[in-house]
Amino acid sequence: MSSTEGKRIRPGDLFLLGILLANLACGVGLIGALRADLSKDLVAAESTLASSKISSYLWGKILRFTSAVEQGRRVGEKSPEKWDGDALTVVADLPAGWNFLRLRSGTGEWLPVFMGTPRDRPNRGRVLPLGFLVDGVSRRGRHFVLGSMSLADVDGYLGDLRRKGIHCRIVDPEGNTLLGGAGEFPVPRGSGSRFEGETPVMGGALSGEWSLQTYIPNASSRLPFLPQAILAAFLLLNLAVLAFLRQRFLLPSESALTEVSETIAAQGEILPSRPAPADIAGAVNSLLSRGRLEAEEEKRSILESAERRVREITESRKTLVSHHRLTKKMLQARQADEVFEILLNGVAEGYGFPGALIGNVSGDGYLVFQEESDPASGTPLRIPLWHPGSLLARTFWSGSLLNATPLALPHLPEEESILGSSPVFCLPVMRNMKVNCAEARSCADRTCPNYFSGNLKCWMRHVPPESFTGGGDPETFREALTPCFRCEIFPSSALLIVRSNVNGKVVTRENTLPISILASEAGLALEVVSLYDNMKKMAVTDGLTGLLNHREFYQSLRRELERARRYRHSVSLLMVDVDDFKQFNDQYGHPAGDVALRKIAELLRKCARITDVVARYGGEEFAVILPESTPGGALMVAERIKSEVAGHNFNHDSSERAHLSVSIGIYSSDNGEASEDQIVSLADGACYVAKKSGKNRVVVKAMG
Repeated sequence: MSSTEGKRIRPGDLFLLGILLANLACGVGLIGALRADLSKDLVAAESTLASSKISSYLWGKILRFTSAVEQGRRVGEKSPEKWDGDALTVVADLPAGWNFLRLRSGTGEWLPVFMGTPRDRPNRGRVLPLGFLVDGVSRRGRHFVLGSMSLADVDGYLGDLRRKGIHCRIVDPEGNTLLGGAGEFPVPRGSGSRFEGETPVMGGALSGEWSLQTYIPNASSRLPFLPQAILAAFLLLNLAVLAFLRQRFLLPSESALTEVSETIAAQGEILPSRPAPADIAGAVNSLLSRGRLEAEEEKRSILESAERRVREITESRKTLVSHHRLTKKMLQARQADEVFEILLNGVAEGYGFPGALIGNVSGDGYLVFQEESDPASGTPLRIPLWHPGSLLARTFWSGSLLNATPLALPHLPEEESILGSSPVFCLPVMRNMKVNCAEARSCADRTCPNYFSGNLKCWMRHVPPESFTGGGDPETFREALTPCFRCEIFPSSALLIVRSNVNGKVVTRENTLPISILASEAGLALEVVSLYDNMKKMAVTDGLTGLLNHREFYQSLRRELERARRYRHSVSLLMVDVDDFKQFNDQYGHPAGDVALRKIAELLRKCARITDVVARYGGEEFAVILPESTPGGALMVAERIKSEVAGHNFNHDSSERAHLSVSIGIYSSDNGEASEDQIVSLADGACYVAKKSGKNRVVVKAMG
């Protein structure tokens, strides 16, 4: 670029110069307007202050004058007393040449006080004539009291203001000067001074208004400095901003173009060796278009990610709500089958796997799938849990299974309809064990390997390692596991199978995690069901013997008596009392006595029928309810019980044999005519007779 081009006047310089001149003009105008307003305010303030002081002074003199006149009227004198002004005189009317004006009160009412035009008096200077109207009995009796007051103080105050450079004068409505210097006020107003309009004197109390005019020569020297300095500083700041804009944005334009060119070249755009501004603008436009496209693409990606995240959060929320609802329903269930059904429905509907199955573990050791049928028999499909070749059985004993091709693993032919060819997830569902076998069954057999075992799943001892490899004889495993399936400790269990949907949702590790959590909640629900069942059982059974307790005995006896009355058949009751049980406890100890009571309870169950009700009445007394039993039949059962107990050895820990006997009382009620208390009392009476007759015998109470 040549030097001529570098020194040429730029449009930006002309624009800034125009702004600078406009700024200067505005600044000068603003400063002038500000000074004019400040001068006006200064003159108005001084005029108001002087007017208020003069008015206060005149009102004070007028009040003293009226007080002196009123005092003279009260004492009844014909002529008023003197006051601090001239002597008071009484005249019939006010002098016409003195231009008296009547005063008003603050409320606008006329006062009986008149004030004349200031006059010069020998030896007194300028005085202010005052008059007071005194009303008589008739109009002809009205007269005026005249007096005057000196205005030397007012003249002195105006002189003090004049020495301070503030010239004031009082004029009447015609513009005649009443007080103050008339020659000091210029007719034409100078540019450096301000002469403002009048300020009322006496607050508008005169019928003809007097005004105070104020003139301040060189008022500009009295103006406050701070507002003018602020305005001037603002003007200088604008000038500095304009200079900065020129220095910052106009002068370095060429270097800015160079920097832009270098930046554009760094972004991959091709420019001429000496690019013109149009070339640079075109390259910038190209970069902006490319950046706009990239921004739109990034925005689209962010929106898609946000929508995907919202969908995931919404799905998670729905899953959480569904999980909470299902967990609540499972915890409210009172049967294990109900828990399994809720779990299956939740997986099928809540988690989107309608092909899910659940196989319940039966008492004979089969996984029973109610939704699948056996092709041969048409009954629900049953998979043996003892078969080592079963993939489902191995999964049940070992844990969960997640496999994309389950049929590639060793399996039984009947399992193909369950597993399918798509990814599948298998998970055993069972109650979490809290106590071991010995604690749950209150077992005292210390020879049992599970008594001191820390493994709560005692049945796992009977699962051979070969069952996890698919080898071995199935019948061998069946013999070992069948007692575990029938044991009361074995929990309610099932195997949950989640299958992928056809052309739909596929089983993955991510979507099986909430199902595993729900299955764990199902295990907790099964534990609640077990606790509920145990609670119901404990409420009606004796903790030591496992027989019905005293309260449930009476409930059962009441039901059997009502049934006997309804169907017109007899019912018998056996009251069984162990003989000399206290001596047995003293000789062998109370633990041995507890074992003996449990054994006697076992013998009672053995001798009774399935329909009979065996209960522990209290202490070493037992009761057996025999529905639809005659006295002869009841006697046969009693004799069998007596023989079984008498022939049993209750001391297994030593070579010394220990025997116990029982005394049994029988009473039979025909057609259930007796009440519960009556039949118990009669049977207990027969038992008492048996003990008194020598023990180890049976006594039948005759029906009365």
